[in-house]
Amino acid sequence: MHKVRGPSFSESIFKAYDIRGMYPDEINEDAAYKIARAFAGYLRIGKQKKDITIMVSCDARTSSPALKTAFVEGLVAEGAMVIDAGLTTTPMHYFAVNEANADGGAMITASHLPSEFNGIKLTKKYAMSLSKGAGMEEIKGDSIRGIFQNSVAEKKIVKKDFTDAYIEFLTARFPYLKEQIKKFVSGEKISGISFDTDEDRAMFQNEKGADIPGDIITALLASKFAKPGEKIVYDLRSSRIVKETIEFLGAEAIESKVGHAFIKPLMKKENAVFGGEVSGHYYFRDFFYCDSGVFAALAVLDTMRIEKKSLDGLVKPLFKYAKTGEINFEVEEKEKILDKVASHFPDAKISYSDGIKVEYPDFWFNLRPSNTENLLRLNIEADTPELLEEKKKLLSELIHG
Repeated sequence: MHKVRGPSFSESIFKAYDIRGMYPDEINEDAAYKIARAFAGYLRIGKQKKDITIMVSCDARTSSPALKTAFVEGLVAEGAMVIDAGLTTTPMHYFAVNEANADGGAMITASHLPSEFNGIKLTKKYAMSLSKGAGMEEIKGDSIRGIFQNSVAEKKIVKKDFTDAYIEFLTARFPYLKEQIKKFVSGEKISGISFDTDEDRAMFQNEKGADIPGDIITALLASKFAKPGEKIVYDLRSSRIVKETIEFLGAEAIESKVGHAFIKPLMKKENAVFGGEVSGHYYFRDFFYCDSGVFAALAVLDTMRIEKKSLDGLVKPLFKYAKTGEINFEVEEKEKILDKVASHFPDAKISYSDGIKVEYPDFWFNLRPSNTENLLRLNIEADTPELLEEKKKLLSELIHG
């Protein structure tokens, strides 16, 4: 074991689900190098063999190539075999990790954040995420302390382009959409569908340009994948129409905490065919239980093709309830306010898996704390717009009061 000099990066870059910060003040090449060394050491824990293979790729941010180079140098210093997939989206990176049967992967990206930010998404085998409680604390501690295995090894780096294999993989699952697949993979736009920077989220608009909420798209895709005996995962902020649609079609609806760090392992554990989040992340068993904006877009287009309907025509029946969307409240004592709000509804069904979810027959709400900010995030749904406004006013007063 040996220790390298102290960090020139911010400890705040280690978040609950990934690593990200402002470049170069918070995250930089020093961070990438040390995180890579800590990551390689973490992946070796409990392994019989010392040889590990790690997939590395990056998005198109100007700072990404330099961070990727430093990350690769850190892996090499730990004696890892590196597959450099070059410039990819996050879903293509997940595909490459599984296609190469790698022991883990690192995607250099800050996802939807502006260009002055950058970050790293770390995954284990099968592209399962590292996160708080599942490896992030170990990576953070070792990176900051700078204590690593003193392993000097020859460079073992292979560069490989996965684009053709990725296109073939998607075409095999959506054979009638070959032209759209090539457009998505090459970065071309299709009207009514957009992605975040690294393409792990998809956003949809109807023919008039109005946004369609993520839980409504989840309900739509649930109708495509739901069959008796199948399981479908949805995040606890989702409209009741999602659970109702799944169960109407004979499948089992499984509610999850918010975030890919929870949904991906739950999908895998339950062998769920599909999962969706309000935020626009959609997960598929046919895509290694991972989230992919492109896979979701293709699934929606395929549904439109099969049903011979516009997207607006498909989703219109799913707008059954009145819903607020997410409302943020800046607070100091998050747990104290959660307890106060929960105590106001003694006759409700209350669950505590992610903040509090309070349910009545004609309305429900979820109030959950942010992992990174002094914020409480509120989602409310009711049978009528009038009841929704009444409960929104009540909850705002409870939280602010």
